[in-house]
Amino acid sequence: MAGLILTVVFKGDHEALDATRGMLARALAFTVYCLVDVPALGRLGAERGSVVALVVWGVVAAAVAFAVAS
Repeated sequence: MAGLILTVVFKGDHEALDATRGMLARALAFTVYCLVDVPALGRLGAERGSVVALVVWGVVAAAVAFAVAS
């Protein structure tokens, strides 16, 4: 929150809106990553499960970032 407040004060509302959209995309993608990673690790093992979860994280982050950028 402090970083967002500083962004508003020094760079303006438009930059803060962009920063907030990025935070939203990262938070949602990380939540999905956590939900996918635990079962993937159990089923596929550490290496493959982590790779699957990272790919899912990347896809979700890109999709949300694209959706909120419009």
